[in-house]
Amino acid sequence: MTKHSRISCLFTALLAAAVLGAEPKKSEHAVVFVPAVQDAITGDWQGSDRGIAAQVVPTGGGKYQAVLLSRFDVPDNLIAVLQGTPRGNSVDFNGGGWSGTCDGQHLIARKGAESLDLRHVTRPSPLLNASPPDGAVVLLDGGRLDAWAKKHGKEWLTEDGPAAWKSVGDGAIEVVPGSDCIITRQKFGDCKVHVEFRSLGSPTNSGVFLQTRYEVNINETYGRTDGTANAGFDNCSTAEPLARASRPPLQWQTLDIDFKAPRFDPAGKKTASARATVLLNGVKVYDDQPLDPPHGAAARLGEAPSGPLMLQEHGMPVQFRNVWVLETPK
Repeated sequence: MTKHSRISCLFTALLAAAVLGAEPKKSEHAVVFVPAVQDAITGDWQGSDRGIAAQVVPTGGGKYQAVLLSRFDVPDNLIAVLQGTPRGNSVDFNGGGWSGTCDGQHLIARKGAESLDLRHVTRPSPLLNASPPDGAVVLLDGGRLDAWAKKHGKEWLTEDGPAAWKSVGDGAIEVVPGSDCIITRQKFGDCKVHVEFRSLGSPTNSGVFLQTRYEVNINETYGRTDGTANAGFDNCSTAEPLARASRPPLQWQTLDIDFKAPRFDPAGKKTASARATVLLNGVKVYDDQPLDPPHGAAARLGEAPSGPLMLQEHGMPVQFRNVWVLETPK
């Protein structure tokens, strides 16, 4: 889940009300999920010098936004934000003193004497399809959910029957809205985690919870400069990710997490905080980041040397595949 979005799924509550005769919670808000559609305008654009780049996303009503960047996936790389309006088979862009057009083949922009000619590029994560190393615990391979269970409502550490997400082919599973989060049957302490995920539209709200406590969020903020950046530690750190390294919706992405569990003395007193290094699509967005005790819903669990891995269901479809964990010695 993200810090700047309090979205939940009223549809699920209404369905439950219809079946059970219950009143939906008044605090819930409807989610208007818009499936992503591939087109010639959306996505990454870059010049032949591999310098200045752009990320283009639809904003509704046939309009687009282009974020002009000095380079992909680096801190403080924003040059300008341009708004796009369709004109025939192309889109005209303006903003920050820049003007230009995109016809699906070229994105041409100008500001004074400066001009750009960008082409569509696809940038798969260098860690996509990473094979589990020797000794790794394979949690998701081939769309089977044997290693997972449905969590028991607010009892995040308790299993409540088999996971109810669905297999969608290509070794992937998809969140079924309203089916609850899934937790691993095995507990982990210090470990390296590899997760591949794909957002299917907007809004997207999911996450990878280490020990079911520390959340690395999954959202849909590609091509945006607002909102919590993807892979942020939403519930246990005020530090923002070092860079925005998301790929466009419908592209497979990777999260690689090197997690160190909190330390405790023999009496159970915590002696060191949890820490984590996180790579999103191979880009380091946290470097040995100290993690606070979880707040929000996870706070009631306290902290512990180990716990299950949890993938979050929050009312919106998301896909996962190739999930494995390698336990590391202290």
